[in-house]
Amino acid sequence: MKSWNEKGYSLLESIIHLLIFTMLIQLAVLFFYWQTPIEKVYQGDLLGEWELFSLEFQEVLEEVTAVTEINPTILSFQTKRGEIIIQQYKQMIRKVVDGDGHVPLLMNVKTYAFTVNGSELQIAVEMMDGRRKERTFAIGLYQE
Repeated sequence: MKSWNEKGYSLLESIIHLLIFTMLIQLAVLFFYWQTPIEKVYQGDLLGEWELFSLEFQEVLEEVTAVTEINPTILSFQTKRGEIIIQQYKQMIRKVVDGDGHVPLLMNVKTYAFTVNGSELQIAVEMMDGRRKERTFAIGLYQE
């Protein structure tokens, strides 16, 4: 008679493999469960495009010496650097200095509107994805 020395899986080995597999499945489910909230945080406003726009826009407004034109879609004012126009061009809000070139301030803009109330400028923006943003800025013209 031949002696077969074939070793197979024991019940204990199968249970250990099953335990490892169930732990990996639980980690995968947990990953996909927490992925969406984490993506929202990173795509949110935490130092996002809107916050950067707000910081740069306030910096521009601090240098204002005279406001020359205000309407809901165009803001024109004088600074030491010259005349600055803030306007919408296609899907962005841009800054034009003395009619030369342009600097994009905010991208993916559907519509926006300026409102001036004393020494404050309020801007309301609707983004292409439907989000609405509003912020009030201080105009440097009235600082003395």
